[in-house]
This record gives sequence, C-alpha cells and structure tokens, in this order.
Amino acid sequence: MPDITGIDVWGDSIMRGVIFDAASSKYRFLAGSAVKLFEKTFAVHIKNNARFGCTADRAMPLIEKSLLEASGNQHVLLEFGGNDCDFDWKSVSLSPDADHRPNMTPEDFESTLREMVVAIRQAKKNPIMMTLPPIDAERYFDFICRLDGVEADNIMRFLKEKNQIYRQQERYSDKVKKVAYQENVPLVDVRDAFLQHRNVSDYLCEDGIHPNEEGQKIIHETFVSYCRENGIEIVLNKE
Repeated sequence: MPDITGIDVWGDSIMRGVIFDAASSKYRFLAGSAVKLFEKTFAVHIKNNARFGCTADRAMPLIEKSLLEASGNQHVLLEFGGNDCDFDWKSVSLSPDADHRPNMTPEDFESTLREMVVAIRQAKKNPIMMTLPPIDAERYFDFICRLDGVEADNIMRFLKEKNQIYRQQERYSDKVKKVAYQENVPLVDVRDAFLQHRNVSDYLCEDGIHPNEEGQKIIHETFVSYCRENGIEIVLNKE
C-alpha cells in the first residue's frame, strides 16, 4: 500500500466514534474515538463520512458522488456490516415466524462491497477494508428487548438461540475478509485484535454492539500496528 497522507472514511457509527452512555441511556460521540486518536498521532488528513445507522447500499451512491469530486484523499477506508446484518426487530417481534430479511442480505452486501472497491480504483484511489469488532449477543439481545413494541419471547422464537446474533454479524465480517482477499485490498483485522483479549465484553458498551472508549483504543492501536508492520509511512504529529 502506498504511503498515506489522507484518508476518506466511510462507514457507520463505529468509525464515527459513537458510544452508548449507560448513565443517560443515550448515544453520544466519543472525543477519544479511533479516528480522533489517529488524527492526534499522525499528521494525516481524515475526512470522516461515517454515519450512524449507515449500510453499504445507502453509502454506495454517496461514495460514487464523492469520487467525482476533484478533491479528496487518496485512500478510502470502508467499514460496513454492523447495520447491514441487523433486522427490523419490531417487525420480527410482531411476526416471529415470518421469513424476515436483514437490512442487506449477505449476497447483496458482498456484491456492494465489490462495487465500492471497483469504483474507488476507477477513481485512481486506494481502498482499505477492516473487519468488524465482535459483539456481545447477550447484551444486544437484552438491549433489543428493551425497545418499545419488542417482546423477548417473540425475538427468541425467531432467533432460536441468542448466539445466532453473534453468528449473523460474524458472517458479514467474513464477507469483508472474503472481498478483501479476492480483490487484493489491504485488510486491517480489527476483529482479531479484539478477540485476543480474554473478555471482549470489557471493550463493548452496554448495548453489546458499540466498542466503548477502551474498544475504540483497540481499533486505533490495530491501525497503527498494521501501518508499522507493513512499512507504511505516515508522518507523526509534532505536538
């Protein structure tokens, strides 16, 4: 991968630095997010286009539009899958025996990622991909069941077992790896970095899906390590 001077980030709330504040039961932006830490460590320009709730299909036209602009950074980081794999839990609760589809099917998710890679390269830019941080299925199940109009028994009828939530999200992270390897795109394995820790839940928010402040530090450290291990030059901040 060429040396990095700037990165356009596309993704969801994880790379936006959103955390769930248990005290207020609300989401908020973290000042010490992975992206903010990276900007503090390195003299690199980052344009963070990540959005809360974003899926790959929603981002695709926005990425295509941005690639038409003369400005922009030469590297484009893609972070998707967390919302793509999720379900409309209220609909599931209303009809637990129906054939509910996730926000994006695994097949559509994979093909959209490939389209993103092609579009970025056609614009003479360099795509980068990252795997998804793991989630805590128990916590996320409890979080879902606190939503208005959601019945825990009905969600379980649909899922059959709580750990299906983890496996569903893992499938999408595996799709990211598959596309990265097949398309020869640099891949930062954030998931593996989390799984090296004995208790992954210590690095996740109460909702079970968003990395907390310590989890955001893991993401930052993983990117820094990737750059160093692969001889990628990034100028350090002088501050």
